[in-house]
Amino acid sequence: MKKSLNRYVLTEEIYALLKGHILNHDIAPGEKVNIDQLARDLEVSNIPIREALSRLAAEGLVDTVPFKGMFVAKMSLQELDEMFEIRMELECLSIRKAARLIPASELEQLKKAMEEYPRSDMESGEQRIQVIAEMNQGLHGLILNHCGNHSLRNLIETYIEKIQRYLALYQKDLKPQLIQVEWEEHMRIVQFLVARDEQSAEQALKQHLENSYKRTRAFFV
Repeated sequence: MKKSLNRYVLTEEIYALLKGHILNHDIAPGEKVNIDQLARDLEVSNIPIREALSRLAAEGLVDTVPFKGMFVAKMSLQELDEMFEIRMELECLSIRKAARLIPASELEQLKKAMEEYPRSDMESGEQRIQVIAEMNQGLHGLILNHCGNHSLRNLIETYIEKIQRYLALYQKDLKPQLIQVEWEEHMRIVQFLVARDEQSAEQALKQHLENSYKRTRAFFV
């Protein structure tokens, strides 16, 4: 890990840094977190690092093993199953709450952006991952921004982040045809939202999440 932070760095910055490394597998699942080494690398004391790790432990990304130390949480199919099950229920609730509240201008803007996304001729996996990330943020982010429930939004974002640990592995070898599939699923939801067809939008979102779950789970079986 590079010395990317100064000695006066806040716990929040260390927390964000470590969280990014965990979600992107720069620190592998099951790996012990060497607090002393981190302190030397970041040129800070152990205290803000321990505080940041405590926050990550509360989020289920780090496990504390008595007399052994702190370890990056392992991944499992059971966890993946449970997280998608909860996420589907919560996001369906969020779209029911948001469907009438999203301004038409924002929906049209999203629809236009979706229509301009390239769905082929992307040579690198990084480009494909970036397009998927932009589609997800554009649609799911818009829904969460207008669901009118801050606690619900925070819960969903927590599950999305934890699921990202699994997607980060699955998406390393994204095929071009998957971009088309993802685009079609997202666009279907957008079109129903534009038409203010709330029931169909919810069903399309549920189907998209179910498909995403199946695609991700198949990678680990």
